[in-house]
Order: sequence, then structure tokens, then C-alpha cells
Amino acid sequence: MIFEYLVASLLVMLLVLLGNPFMFWMPSMMTTLVLVVVAVLVVIYAGLILRERRGDERELLHRMLASRAAYLAGIVVLTIALLLQGIRGEADPWIAATLATMVLAKVVARAWANRAR
Repeated sequence: MIFEYLVASLLVMLLVLLGNPFMFWMPSMMTTLVLVVVAVLVVIYAGLILRERRGDERELLHRMLASRAAYLAGIVVLTIALLLQGIRGEADPWIAATLATMVLAKVVARAWANRAR
């Protein structure tokens, strides 16, 4: 579990550095590019590869609960971001596209699971 916490901490740190929310530094173009590449690699590793192995029913249940919590948190955060940006009149289309993709992927996966059963 310590490795998972370290990867999650690294990801948060990279995303904060990349987002630069308080404009506390002025990275060069190369530094920004390296941060983007490393952040993408960490996201891919953490989201797709980290601890995804076969297990028993309890392990499967834990993964399903973690996936559901992550999905719900993502929907809530993206919805709030879309709402706040919409109020300001500058809604980012990537947020809407991400929300649509998440919902459509859930609907398609659910339909496929029901059909395969």
C-alpha cells in the first residue's frame, strides 16, 4: 500500500506543479513539456496498471468499490468545474467531453455486462 500512496502523492505533486494554481513559478517550455509527459505516464501507470491483478471475490469487490468511488468523485469534480466555468461564460469543451465520455462508457459497459450475462 505504501507504493500506491507514493504514486498517488507523486501524481498530485506533478499535477499541482503542472497546473501552477498560484503562479508561484514560471517554468520554461521544456520544463512544462517534461512535466506533461511525466504526468501522463504516471496517470497511465496509476490508472491502468498499478495493482491490477487477478484475485479472489473480496479483491474484486474492493476494486469495484474503488472504481465506483473514483468515478463518482470524477463526475462531481468535473460537474462543479463545468458549472463554475459556465457561470463565468468560459466553459471548457474538454470538461464537457470528459463528462460525456465517462457517462457513455458507463452506459456501454453496463449494457455489455447485462448482455454478456
